[in-house]
Amino acid sequence: MIDTSAGTAGATLQRLMKELAARRNRYDILQMYYDGENGIPAYADAAVRDAARRLMQMSRTNYAELAIEATRERMDPLGFRTGAQNDDLGDSVAWDIWQANGLDADHKLVDSTALSLSQAYMIVGAIDEETGVPLITPEDPREVICEVDPARRRRATAAAKVFHDVLNDLDVAYLYVPGYVVKAQRKHQEGELNELSGWDWTGPPQPLGVPVVPVVPFAYRPQIRGLPKGEIEPHLPILDRINYTILNRLEIMTLQAFRQRAVKGVPTTNPDGTEVDYDELFRQGPGAIWTLPANAEMWESGALDLTPVLESVKADVRDFAAVTRTPLSYLFPDAAQGSAEGASLTREGLIFKVKDRMGQAGEAYEAVMSIAFMMMGDAERAARSDLEVIWASPERYTLSERGQAATQAVGLSKRTVQEKIWQLTPQEIARNEAELAAEALLEPVPTPEPVGAAA
Repeated sequence: MIDTSAGTAGATLQRLMKELAARRNRYDILQMYYDGENGIPAYADAAVRDAARRLMQMSRTNYAELAIEATRERMDPLGFRTGAQNDDLGDSVAWDIWQANGLDADHKLVDSTALSLSQAYMIVGAIDEETGVPLITPEDPREVICEVDPARRRRATAAAKVFHDVLNDLDVAYLYVPGYVVKAQRKHQEGELNELSGWDWTGPPQPLGVPVVPVVPFAYRPQIRGLPKGEIEPHLPILDRINYTILNRLEIMTLQAFRQRAVKGVPTTNPDGTEVDYDELFRQGPGAIWTLPANAEMWESGALDLTPVLESVKADVRDFAAVTRTPLSYLFPDAAQGSAEGASLTREGLIFKVKDRMGQAGEAYEAVMSIAFMMMGDAERAARSDLEVIWASPERYTLSERGQAATQAVGLSKRTVQEKIWQLTPQEIARNEAELAAEALLEPVPTPEPVGAAA
């Protein structure tokens, strides 16, 4: 059994497991909103009929994913600068590590998770035999947690990864401390993984080859106190309000499809004193014929104007767009028909937000690459102060706008024009410069005119 007395590795693992378990419900709720599964069905009990549940399912509209993806899709790392190669095109060794781990695509998993759940993680492992570079994996905050240095909140002092190994039906835990990792496991038990009952270490601590904890937290809206916030976390009531109003609209439409009818001025009892069964008399159907007294009056409920309901949904969506700084055209396609100035102003808020998130993400990505270079024994490139992420511009321009700007870029070098105005990646710039050099070699050399040639 694992020793959980104070100051032991078991006590650290138990502390991390309990905190991880305490956070999971919050992460699950935020994931539910990101997946568009929020709303009334979560509060409906077993007494709710299937027809009503179907309406509840139909009332869901996933605005949360739109707001999160509007930010994530503009966060695109293009390369890294290091102390060994600090030029505009970036360090090719760093980019090789990035691509060997598939992070030119999989970094989006980290960004999307950190934006939606408020946190994500990356773990830097030993050098992979297949790729020849350290293995870097994106991690879910429901399986990974770390403690950080109070003086340097981006530096992990201990971390744990706890998960269910489905293939072997085991609960597995990895505890990371500076320079070492130790593994524990037990037979899978249903429920939370925070209890240390049944866990056993599988061996002694294994050296990592680096004097740090190779787990990097990603948090794009950090707080001085408490946990970071998800991108839409403060605005969940608006999303609930939108889906609730949509549900009301569907209920009204459903009820109006079966209008209430009544008849006035008819007897309630038969001559023999028995109660008249009007459900039987007023059968509905193509061939049905009703016999009514001469003084009978028929009544039918009127239609309700749904315009106020529709407008209230639009008002809530506009509020959601404003507080999340999401261009309204993302949420309302017809809003793209507004003025160019108005669209520019709404897009400006999104750009400021993306740049802020890129600043937070950049610090974490630089830490990941620093640890990767430590694993490779490259101290020069691992120097944290020299690492820098090269980001694609979050602003997007048309070809005509770029061309016009390029003609007016007086005093800028060709490489700067290619990077800042034409928005080429470092790889595209290098390829373009190589092609221009090759074309220059193929240009015919002009024959000089003879000296003293007649004018």
